[in-house]
Amino acid sequence: MSPNRQLSYSSARHPTKIQEVFVGMAFHFHPAKGDSKGGSSADESKGKEGDMEYTMVLHDGTGVMESETFHRDFESHKGEEARAKAAADFAEEVLVRLIDVQEKQKMDPLPEELKHLKGLEFAATVWLHLDAIPFVIAAPTAMFTGLPALATDTTATGAISSALKYLHPATHSATTVDTDPKDHQVLVDCDGNVTLCSLLQYQESTSPELWKRFLALSAHHKSHHTTIAFFSATPQGGGVALMRHALIRLWRLVGLDVKWYTPEGHPAIFDITKRKIHNVLQGVADEGEEMNDEDKKSFEAWTEQNYEKFWTQGAIDADLIIIDDPQLTALVPIIKKHRPDAKIIFRSHIQIQSALTDDPSTPQYRTWNYLYNFIKDIDLFLAHPVKEFVPENVREKLPVLYMAPSTDPLDGLNKPYGTASVQYFRQYFNHFASEQGGNTIDWDRGYICQIARFDPSKGIDVLLEAYLQFRQALEKLDSPPENGGPQMIIMGHGSVDDPDGTRIYEEIHKTLDKDEYELVTTDVAVVRAPPSDSILGCILQGAWVVTQLSTREGFEVKVTEAINMRVPIIASDAGGIPLQVKNGENGWIVPSGDSKAVSSLLMDIYTGKEKIKRDISSDQKLDNKDNAESDKQDGSKSDPNAFAEAFVRDFKRPMIPIKADKASTSEDFWTVGNATKWMLLTSRVLGLGIDAGQDGGKGTRALLQEMGVGKALERKEENVWKIVMGGDLVEGEGAIREHQ
Repeated sequence: MSPNRQLSYSSARHPTKIQEVFVGMAFHFHPAKGDSKGGSSADESKGKEGDMEYTMVLHDGTGVMESETFHRDFESHKGEEARAKAAADFAEEVLVRLIDVQEKQKMDPLPEELKHLKGLEFAATVWLHLDAIPFVIAAPTAMFTGLPALATDTTATGAISSALKYLHPATHSATTVDTDPKDHQVLVDCDGNVTLCSLLQYQESTSPELWKRFLALSAHHKSHHTTIAFFSATPQGGGVALMRHALIRLWRLVGLDVKWYTPEGHPAIFDITKRKIHNVLQGVADEGEEMNDEDKKSFEAWTEQNYEKFWTQGAIDADLIIIDDPQLTALVPIIKKHRPDAKIIFRSHIQIQSALTDDPSTPQYRTWNYLYNFIKDIDLFLAHPVKEFVPENVREKLPVLYMAPSTDPLDGLNKPYGTASVQYFRQYFNHFASEQGGNTIDWDRGYICQIARFDPSKGIDVLLEAYLQFRQALEKLDSPPENGGPQMIIMGHGSVDDPDGTRIYEEIHKTLDKDEYELVTTDVAVVRAPPSDSILGCILQGAWVVTQLSTREGFEVKVTEAINMRVPIIASDAGGIPLQVKNGENGWIVPSGDSKAVSSLLMDIYTGKEKIKRDISSDQKLDNKDNAESDKQDGSKSDPNAFAEAFVRDFKRPMIPIKADKASTSEDFWTVGNATKWMLLTSRVLGLGIDAGQDGGKGTRALLQEMGVGKALERKEENVWKIVMGGDLVEGEGAIREHQ
């Protein structure tokens, strides 16, 4: 059979735009006579003995476009080594056909892990290199025995139908996020039907020093059969949800028992928690905005009713319970009432203006003390690594530690995007931009982008001022750019618990309609993105410059994501942002609210006076295949799009390490680091000892002892990352800011 054979059932349609295609694949092994493996006796009369039959079906969401059935001989390969090679060749053949669907061109062979058939790497490679969501779904007819097997083309088509129900109606580049109707447990990765990544890929992205700690603590908790339950406001739409999806995905790869619950939302309650709690504590609320007695009564009733409806049958029975942010603080006394011995950590992800919460005359003081009455009996208060974010009464009465949030190297926000994906998402972006505001992006001009929620604290007004000033400066050059210079993208997700989003989104458009913004009115694309991480990650990867100009901020890990993609970033000095940026090396820090400093930097970058100290060429052409080819030959890094294209084209490349060079951000800000910190905190809070058998000659016991496993947490304020890494801590990491 020719490797270039065309699909036999084909379509003569010629769509004018890049088209979404759903690929269904079904596999059926025809065993040798007398071999009971692989099927029933009804199957043995069909197909050649020892033959692996598989069908690929292309579907546009409404019906089959093309299909083909292929066969491979497995039975003739004798011996384990020969069969392993045959299986590897088969996996390579399948992936090459998938690439052919995407790009109509051949690709390099599979990475070594696929050849060794370690289980999940095939699906993970489909996601990482082909940018396709891999569903692994058993055929419904698999329950039957002794009946004729369905044809593989029928099974493959059925697999597509099964997978389509999980895709989000607003975008097929993302799945829906559902909760179990019984207890509102979040069903991560479509309840296990999607396989996005493998443990090997996480290992490749991680330093040996961190990985050995992760494995030691994973084994430690498996031996203790530890159970953990997270409670947070929403299953999708914000940074907390993104972290929880990634954490649970990773922990399940090592067999840990972790669950995540969210409440049934209510618009009136989320209006209270956002405008009258979150915004008040950050100091960005409107004058006079504050909770009243009726608000408090509703907030507490909502929490109580969620508990009674969903969480009375085991949700709060975990060894450790973690409450994320103020939305569910009223759950703490409920848990303590029913489980007085429960161990609880409260994780604060927001900026708390402690100078205001400590002043009895302020609404911040009254708001915080209302919340503090709920959490006063917790076992640990966790804050972002900024001391100013911890109120005085917490410092005086509770154990306090500092811990940075994280992002994930393998999710849609951070994985590399090749040319085919970039072209698709750029088309997709302009579709939304045209529908929502009318302005689209001319990709040849380059663009500045800020990706963040539409929130009053994100400094979007500062960004618009800076962009206008920058464009005015370009106009004054002796030879101003004929096309006007780089455009601007402002994009973010909405969230059900964020009623400010629509107001800020509309205010941006009102600002751009003012006469003073006439120069740039048609060059700013403002997009409220569908719930797809991939469109955000892809747009971020291709930016000329990224900004993150928050005026109030907890941490904002989007800064780390931009640095990871090797895109120049200009960021404010708010909250934990400066802890992520090496000023002048992987980005620049400017004073919060200073639009002139931002516009001046943009001009210096444009004229070449300022450059980040990383090996990135000035050639930003998306389709520069010479760049991609030179990357393969000499290992150099060109612009982010070419760097990503070179990676996705080569299945043999291991996952890119987080610490790829000196300008990289800390592993503290990534999923493996975050998971390791949580496991250590869990062990220390629960007081778990080290099992006698936990060594095996590999130094595991010594490593656990170095991290303080078996000891109670001390009442001193430390960064958890320092406790985790000990003697392997990289100089300069694990810092705590005193003030914003």
